[in-house]
Amino acid sequence: MLRANAPVVVLLCVLGMLSYARRTTTAQSRAAGDKFAFWYESWKPDVTLKKLQPADVMVGAPASAIPEIHKGGKRVLQYVTYYQSHIPGPFLSDINDVPNVAFRLKGTFLTSVFGKDRYVLCPNSAQLRDRVLRYVDESLKQGYDGYFIDNTFIDPAAHAICDATHEHISRDITGGSSYVQLVAAVRQKLKAAKPDALLIVNPGSPGSLASIAPQGNSLWDLSDYVLWESYGYTSIAGPKHDDWKHTIDQSFAYAAAPDKARKILALSYPRNVEEARFAFAVAQIFGFKWTCNLGENQQDKNEDGGHYGAFLNDVPFELGEPLSKLPVKSVHLSHREFRHGEIFVNTGDTAQSISIPRNEVLAGSTNVSDHVRTMQLAPMSTAILLRKH
Repeated sequence: MLRANAPVVVLLCVLGMLSYARRTTTAQSRAAGDKFAFWYESWKPDVTLKKLQPADVMVGAPASAIPEIHKGGKRVLQYVTYYQSHIPGPFLSDINDVPNVAFRLKGTFLTSVFGKDRYVLCPNSAQLRDRVLRYVDESLKQGYDGYFIDNTFIDPAAHAICDATHEHISRDITGGSSYVQLVAAVRQKLKAAKPDALLIVNPGSPGSLASIAPQGNSLWDLSDYVLWESYGYTSIAGPKHDDWKHTIDQSFAYAAAPDKARKILALSYPRNVEEARFAFAVAQIFGFKWTCNLGENQQDKNEDGGHYGAFLNDVPFELGEPLSKLPVKSVHLSHREFRHGEIFVNTGDTAQSISIPRNEVLAGSTNVSDHVRTMQLAPMSTAILLRKH
């Protein structure tokens, strides 16, 4: 059983880290280097971007921040959801507009599982499709480099057929299936205008993609990245904050499918730097992209929400690509080598001894050791090593 206490993280690093290399402009090479930051709070010019410095893709930033983000050589994705809408919202103007674009089941327009003040949208509505595609044009004109699509599509609408009287694009099709078609149309329009545009979908957990529609797995193909929200650390304060036992078990399953693993973007909600480094290390072990938190206005507060701080500047993203194989599931001390270092993660309930090679140093040390050293790695902790080049 994994221990639910906050991990003790040991960060092993080298002074004078190499600066980040300039990325090429091809879509393939940019995707290989993508590092993400979510930011759902007010954007402060000359301040916010510095707090998220390692990231080259900003998610959720306002249009007013686009010039600054682009000037820094970074990209920005607009937040959007096609599952629900407030009144007013981008796709729903007022209460009289509900019959045109909302999902009706057994004569009742559905409200969102996230709040009764939001209506579930019908992705099969012809009017909604027109509005969504016009919105893509507006987003591109503003300078956005793609979308983060939140919420995907949720039951009961996902497996039901809308019975509203508005014009439907297809007959006898479930909400989930029509949602997949809507995302496909958005992707086509985005990529036609900007081939390197990014599309990220958020099903909460990647495992729910297959349940959205009979062809739900096609969302893996439509998406550049699939968000795994609450990776290891949830946005819930208290005992439910730690979900590592379930997370690690599921991570082995996805890591065994490389075509899916390379698309997973793990979003953790760590409450401090130590938790951030631990979550990063575990995600790196499994070959996933990783990021954390939505802002910082809840830092050091015992509140739900996930705005627990900006920790990306304290995370060693420069490890590079993995060189060794995925660790064995039955072993509690996981180890993986990378181009510029290595990671040890102890997920057991007893301390484990690890060796520190001579060309790798402990955080804050100015001296490289003359011989191999050993250290005890505490339960639910990580050691991240960066080597000199």
